[in-house]
Amino acid sequence: MAMTLIDGWPAGRRELIGRLLFEIVIIFIGVTAAFALEAARQERSDADYRDSMIAAMVPTFDDMQRHNRIFITESAAKIEAFDRDLAAGKRPLLPIYREGGAERPPMRACDGIVASGVSKSLPPELYFELSQFYNRQDSLGQRYVRYAEMTERDIFPLGPDQAGIYDPSTGKLKPQYAAYVDRLRDLLAATRQLDPQARAMKAKVQALY
Repeated sequence: MAMTLIDGWPAGRRELIGRLLFEIVIIFIGVTAAFALEAARQERSDADYRDSMIAAMVPTFDDMQRHNRIFITESAAKIEAFDRDLAAGKRPLLPIYREGGAERPPMRACDGIVASGVSKSLPPELYFELSQFYNRQDSLGQRYVRYAEMTERDIFPLGPDQAGIYDPSTGKLKPQYAAYVDRLRDLLAATRQLDPQARAMKAKVQALY
């Protein structure tokens, strides 16, 4: 029977080599197990982080909906009162809406989602929907900023009586002031469209955890 090289070595050397090989196997198994445990721990940590970041998105929708309800209620009441008085032949003051304690409505959180890395864990279809929604929300905020700038530039300087907003010859609202009211109408219509979308996005995000 053919003998291997090790078989020809003295028994003591074979025993030493056997122990070394055994220790190498044990070390390899230990290192592999350590890597596997660390990978499992990191995976759990990543999953917990993902869930916490997704959960943190929900209050942003609550903020949007809360703001939308306030804006819709207040601006709609102002416009309705203005239109009612105008139809009655009166010369009402222009309806003005102002954000309380802020320069603009709550803005999109899309950049924060991308920066956190949680976007990689979102289903592609949902991430695309969220991106579209936040872009619409951001666009609405920019439109409000333009409306607010128009208020400060063209309306506030008129004083509390808003003198000169009606054409003395026709008694009708001058075109630039009619355009101002229409801008508020547009903001109201856009907010009414976004409000149900915010509810739908919130429900889809909540379904992820």
